[in-house]
Amino acid sequence: MRTIDVHLEVPFAISRAVRTEKRLVLVELDEDGRVSRGEASPDPYFGDTPESLERDVRAALALIHEDPSDLATLRTRLEERFPHGGAAACALDILGHDRAAQHAGVPLRTFLGLAPAEAPPTSFTIGIAEPDVMIQRAAAAGAKGYRVLKVKLGSDLDEVVVLRGIRERFSGAIRVDPNAGWTVDEAPGRIAALVPFGIEFVEQPVDPRDIDGLRSVRERSELPIVADEAAVRAADLDALAEACDGINVKLQKCGGIGEARLMIEKAHRLGLKVMLGCRAAETSVGIAAAAHLAPAVEWADLDGNLLIVDDPFIAVPVEQGRFVFSDRPGLGVLVRG
Repeated sequence: MRTIDVHLEVPFAISRAVRTEKRLVLVELDEDGRVSRGEASPDPYFGDTPESLERDVRAALALIHEDPSDLATLRTRLEERFPHGGAAACALDILGHDRAAQHAGVPLRTFLGLAPAEAPPTSFTIGIAEPDVMIQRAAAAGAKGYRVLKVKLGSDLDEVVVLRGIRERFSGAIRVDPNAGWTVDEAPGRIAALVPFGIEFVEQPVDPRDIDGLRSVRERSELPIVADEAAVRAADLDALAEACDGINVKLQKCGGIGEARLMIEKAHRLGLKVMLGCRAAETSVGIAAAAHLAPAVEWADLDGNLLIVDDPFIAVPVEQGRFVFSDRPGLGVLVRG
């Protein structure tokens, strides 16, 4: 196990924080030259620090089962140790799935029964900045071939100016994410002002603890509503079924691939669409785990490795906004030379 520091290409600002770098926890298991990997990316919103994740992962290394194919036992052990999921559980769960798929000699998406289905294109995130800067970054992303943008919004940002400028220079799909930065009273009006710009959906507009408020916003919204911070685990979805149109499933949030699959299945049974998301900075280890699962969902927001300048790995690269899968077993991770 080790920690690494990664650095964002540009300062990444959302409604509650600004980030320029991040310390991640990597866990690696070398079995006669076959290396399985997992990753934990901290989020202060959920009480994580690099130190707490390092401590939690180290204390749980013994949970890794002797039999690579016995993911059921690993899941049971992780549920007992980390009943609320989270990034430490995610690191060990990803490692377990990488190990099991490598042991089977197949790519993870094949191991999960999802090949050869096509994954949706990933969005590229535009963090909060001066309007002209956000517009320029959006145009640059479009020039690189991205056809979906996720634009971060906040309470002090003139989102109409930003979205008008972006739409003038970008013809693809646009999603917006205030990261719970709006009040229940103001959200419907702010959403209505964005309708002319062809917005696909609004992600977590209000406080995730206020499910009744989220339901009220959805009832008055002209755009679909997607829950993020309010949708942590599968147990959260019953309360959200009438409060939103979709959920954002993040492996680092829910505890890994095992719980993510449960969330996806349950969300679809409840009539909710699903986006697979990520944290602002992840390496290709964490992103690859979600990318292999992406053929099971409607939307992908998996650009955490694309936002950093020093990803030490290559796994599932993106071309023209689309994931390019290899036939390498497991996550398909290569160490960048």
